[in-house]
Amino acid sequence: SSGINAEWPLRPGSKTKTNKRRKILPRSVTQLAYGVRGTLSSEAPGNVIITNPHDAASIYISGCYGKGSLSKGTPAGLMDGSEHLILSPCEALYLVYMEALVLVQDNQQVLQKEVLWNIWLGHDPSFCHKFIVYRHFRDKKYTVRSGIKYGGDLMLYSGDPNTAHAAYVVKVVISDEPLWTEINTLRRVSESVAKECMLAYVNFESATDRSQLDCVANSAVTLVLLKRWTLERDREIANGKSENVKKKKN
Repeated sequence: SSGINAEWPLRPGSKTKTNKRRKILPRSVTQLAYGVRGTLSSEAPGNVIITNPHDAASIYISGCYGKGSLSKGTPAGLMDGSEHLILSPCEALYLVYMEALVLVQDNQQVLQKEVLWNIWLGHDPSFCHKFIVYRHFRDKKYTVRSGIKYGGDLMLYSGDPNTAHAAYVVKVVISDEPLWTEINTLRRVSESVAKECMLAYVNFESATDRSQLDCVANSAVTLVLLKRWTLERDREIANGKSENVKKKKN
């Protein structure tokens, strides 16, 4: 379930990137791959690796999932096999949910969602909250990438990250009492790169066991958009309201 309206829009007027590099892969964020096989990475515990060039490319172009093992931006070496596709735990579990990805062990035994949940929760106790928020935005057709370079957990794009800038940096709040000095730093960093800062809270139904995968269905996401208060802006809003009142009276 969701704590916001399904029509909640991204901030209008997001800047478009000018990418002079030749695009190697076609782009599509509407058609999802089906039944691609991946394995848990031994080099980066928790991550998932897809080595088959065709499978890796099909997963990436179906929604800009993952990153290249060698590239910082577009994983240009997927098609020729010079690099592999690496998925984060949130990306991988979401694709498993969507039946686009099947994860197997070395003995080719398929790993079920419940097993993967326990593995990733063991690596990161906050994985429960982060996955629920990640799934929330993916279900609303946003392209979701890591927000670590701006001090957040996620970044939201209205389309292809290679052609448009992110509009929001999202911080998943785990504690009931968030560290406000950290959040204020995140807000200032977000403003400096022309992005808005959003806090995401996960609410669970009573008696929900957060260690079990079932908690995903018994949760809701509440979003808080942070804005810096300024006296000038407050006066502008107040003056705008007073002008509207005068117009109505006239």
